[in-house]
Amino acid sequence: MSSASLDLRPEHLTPHDLVTYSRCPHEMELTHARRRSERLGTPQMACTPLDVVPERHSPLFTPSTVHLRVNEGRLDLDPHDVLVYRDEGEDDLPFLFPPERTRIDDSLLRHGMNLIDDELGLSGRPDFIVRHSDGSLMPIEYKATHLFVGFHEAHGRVFDTVQAIAECRLIEAMTGHRPAMGVVLYGDAAGRGEREGWVEVPYTDLEAHWIRAAVTQIRADRTRPPVPAERNCAGCEPNRDGLCRYAAARFESSHR
Repeated sequence: MSSASLDLRPEHLTPHDLVTYSRCPHEMELTHARRRSERLGTPQMACTPLDVVPERHSPLFTPSTVHLRVNEGRLDLDPHDVLVYRDEGEDDLPFLFPPERTRIDDSLLRHGMNLIDDELGLSGRPDFIVRHSDGSLMPIEYKATHLFVGFHEAHGRVFDTVQAIAECRLIEAMTGHRPAMGVVLYGDAAGRGEREGWVEVPYTDLEAHWIRAAVTQIRADRTRPPVPAERNCAGCEPNRDGLCRYAAARFESSHR
């Protein structure tokens, strides 16, 4: 395929890109510029204009969180549920299923570990995919944090909802069947599991329409404005590497 053909393809996005854009579009743009530089072997500039006016909030309209179900305690799995996918690239995932209830589905591994949605130009890797007794599939995204610590901030309801919806869409694109929901599992690793919990994120027509509109909005945005705020900038990788000129707070880490 020629480079001209590659340029005509829609900008590739991942669930993490959607999460990042919902926090700070400029962070996503800087990350994409770095990817392009590595792929092409020459420095690539971000599309954000130098005279851009920083925003107070991301321009991405967020999905509804009205129908989320928040549950405390261990994840409620049915005895007939089986594990059909596990992201082998993640080393710190919890042990959810014994070997006799693990039946990896090769149809989900057609592109290695990546799930690919050619229509929307998305790809990503859920941490787990579970098959229920009725044959339906459900993605599970694991967060090694307390369910309610930072629930409305770094591990905010909106961020995790965006990721769960995107993973449901990837399963739908790969299998032709729509999951009823995705799950975000909070493992509370620091608290030794004392306050575990999970959130059920529905995937209905409303969420399916939202993700289509969201990827369209992101690709149409040629400004990718920064949203400087300490809660955004403190964990931003481009900020950590000194690439962002709008950061509200410089990245601080234990080794610096």
